[in-house]
Amino acid sequence: MNENFSIERTWWLLRADFASGYRSLLMVSGTLAGAILLISLLSFDGDTDVPAFFVSAFGAILFVWGAIASSHAFRELHDKTRNEAWLLTPASAIEKTLARLLTTTVGLTVYLLIFTTVVSVVVAGAHILLPNRSLGLFNPTDPDLLPQIGAYLFLQSFFFLGAAWFRKRHFIKTALALTLTAIGLILLLLLILSVVFEPVGLGDLDILVDVATGSYEELTRLFVTLRTIFLILLVLLPVACWTIAWLRVRETQVSDGV
Repeated sequence: MNENFSIERTWWLLRADFASGYRSLLMVSGTLAGAILLISLLSFDGDTDVPAFFVSAFGAILFVWGAIASSHAFRELHDKTRNEAWLLTPASAIEKTLARLLTTTVGLTVYLLIFTTVVSVVVAGAHILLPNRSLGLFNPTDPDLLPQIGAYLFLQSFFFLGAAWFRKRHFIKTALALTLTAIGLILLLLLILSVVFEPVGLGDLDILVDVATGSYEELTRLFVTLRTIFLILLVLLPVACWTIAWLRVRETQVSDGV
């Protein structure tokens, strides 16, 4: 059996995490189901776009719940009362990291698709009992869900890294780091734009139009290049964050002599 990775060991880690956390999962799910039902009873009428509401609800829950869960993915790693038992678990660092990654990405996404579908059935059934109420159901294959899931995987990677990197207040510190980074990038972009376009005033718009028209092919290639770089970053950044999180877990295991 491979000492670094085993599907069987990873599966047992997933089962152990589920066994220790299913009560919290049920409590949160019940609370969210009640909130969705209450909002629907107070807000919906015959003209409400119910499928769009469920898509939005799915996205909101995925982002909030997923970010919080991801930021707490390695609580045992930093808890002095539990880190020794977790680090001594007979599994490699990559298996422990992968188990938590699968739980907060694939596992949570699939669960929320099923959860939202079931809740939509309950909500629709409740509205049938009311006069002049008829609601549609959530479609888990709706194409509008794909951009939300993709955006979540991108955001989740940062909170997952924060869970492994920060010792306390993982969610707050990660959110603060993301906010400061976004502000810095925006300021840098504004500075670059101000330097590039400073020589051009509002009275020179005709010149800009002529330049843009004459350089259409160059601009097209530039936009294609920038879009390609952006798409590559959308893939590479999450992978880099997940990899660094694994290295952090491995470093801790090695430093503790595991």
